[in-house]
Amino acid sequence: MPFGKPKEPKAPKEKKPRKEKPPKKEKPPKKPKPPKKPKPPKKVRPPKKGKPPKKPLEEGEELLEEGEELEQGKGKKPIVLILIIVAVLAVIGVVVWKFVLPRFMGSKDDPAVVETEEPQPPVLPENLMVGEEAVPGMTLDANESGAEAVLAKTITYTYTNLNDAGAAAETYVNQLKSADPSFSMVDEEFVRISEDPDYTAKEGMVLMARNLPKPEPEVEETPEPTDPPEDESGEPEETETAETDAPEASDAPEESGEPEPSDEAPDMVLTVRITWSEGQCVVTADEEEGKVTSPPPASNPATRPSIGVRDAEAQILSMEPGELGLEGTSMSDYEVFPQSGTELVNGVTCIRLDVYNGSSGPRPYEFEGSYLMSIDGAHLYRLDPVTNQLEELDFTFE
Repeated sequence: MPFGKPKEPKAPKEKKPRKEKPPKKEKPPKKPKPPKKPKPPKKVRPPKKGKPPKKPLEEGEELLEEGEELEQGKGKKPIVLILIIVAVLAVIGVVVWKFVLPRFMGSKDDPAVVETEEPQPPVLPENLMVGEEAVPGMTLDANESGAEAVLAKTITYTYTNLNDAGAAAETYVNQLKSADPSFSMVDEEFVRISEDPDYTAKEGMVLMARNLPKPEPEVEETPEPTDPPEDESGEPEETETAETDAPEASDAPEESGEPEPSDEAPDMVLTVRITWSEGQCVVTADEEEGKVTSPPPASNPATRPSIGVRDAEAQILSMEPGELGLEGTSMSDYEVFPQSGTELVNGVTCIRLDVYNGSSGPRPYEFEGSYLMSIDGAHLYRLDPVTNQLEELDFTFE
């Protein structure tokens, strides 16, 4: 049951009268808009270059839609991808062949894998020609793989149908003595001899020889010194160096007077061996290692001859021009002028004599050469005016 007094009902509220809104003011009329300017016509772009115009459709052809054209263009992409894949596979194959497989199969540069080459037989001439006949050449096996066949320089001529072979040999010996350069009569050791063989004998032999000139050593060209750099004024710049950096003169290495050893060519001799028999004469020319020398002087000083300037001059005038390497048949066409003083050759005192052409010759008073004769009468040298080298001549003092 409710407690308290009951509430009395409220009286209904009275509605307030609405206020009337004042009438809206009328808006002034809008100004008319000006007419829009006409737009300029759009520029027509020229057609792109390089694209040929489409050909008109022929009978039987249908116009493809845009979707079908795109599908045809997509058909070219698989071909390009296939080409790229093939190129990549080719590169991979080359890499595998060059670098991967040699590691598993073994490299040729590996000393454990290098194959040893077996020695091959030397290549030698099959036939040796003797005139028009052929002699089988030497055949060697692989044990002589380094062998070579060197053709000798020996030349042999046989002169036949001779009436007097000894006289022919004597004539040839004199011809070689007067040759330029001249030959000397020597023994088997290439020592000069003065005694002629008996040319009247039915058989005999004589050996002629002369020294061959040595090849001139190759001279290395030294680079030309470069000029010091110049400054803007045109004068060479001076470089400043510390005094401590300059080496002292006392610390410089001393140069020894001994020449450095060099590989010189051996002395060579050109020999002509003349052998005669009844009706024929055999001449053999060859090159041999050695040197033509004169016999040593007498060991006893008392028996050794001593010559003076006049003796040396008379000896030169009594010789034939061919023996001195001169032209002509008589020394009367030349004039000899002994020089004052003496010169040493191989430790032996020598007299110097200069030879000139005579006044009646084709080249009057022209210098022909100098000669050095030892005072013991055992040696005679010719001085080459061009090379300034001495050449010992075949000489016997008379």
